[in-house]
Amino acid sequence: MKELIRLAIFAGMLIGIGGLTYLNVGGLAGAILFAFGLLGVVLCKAQLYTGKAGFLPYREFPRVVLILLGNVIGCALVATLTLYSKNPKVMEGINILIASRETACWHGLIATSTGTGIIMTLAVYGAQNKNFLPLLFGVPVFIMCGLPHCVADAFYYSVYAINDQFEWWMLRPWAYAIIGNYIGCNLPRIMLQKDLTQPIQ
Repeated sequence: MKELIRLAIFAGMLIGIGGLTYLNVGGLAGAILFAFGLLGVVLCKAQLYTGKAGFLPYREFPRVVLILLGNVIGCALVATLTLYSKNPKVMEGINILIASRETACWHGLIATSTGTGIIMTLAVYGAQNKNFLPLLFGVPVFIMCGLPHCVADAFYYSVYAINDQFEWWMLRPWAYAIIGNYIGCNLPRIMLQKDLTQPIQ
């Protein structure tokens, strides 16, 4: 259990670093560099919510929730770095992202978050089979399309909290992103009727 929590926190830190990089660089280049976060997760076999939700048996859902909580802690730790950041692009980027979450309807958030879940599961599945192209392309795809990733969003909301700008309404779009990501993460194994823990034949 301690190892699970430790690796979940580390995964959140890696995604937080990816998010911070994206905000500092911006655009397509920033989206591509964000992929470092997921590459680190796969390399270290860290426990990421969207990297495990589509692979663990459904009966292990409590474990998935624990992983998400660890991810949030890791994101919050990295969010403290923004207190020392002098780049105005960081807060400008987060303001745009959070504004888009505020105006989105619940079904829109679930639908778009489902897309992120599909991408993340296929990216991790590819990496497990020594094919990193889905990961390298998939991360920029969901970022450039504005598809919510609940762990990345946890980092953005944590930055707001660290800077005393958090508001309780932000939990609503985040909850829908969690649901949508979970649905999307599980769609590949449902549609393919395949245990994704097994290698490609």
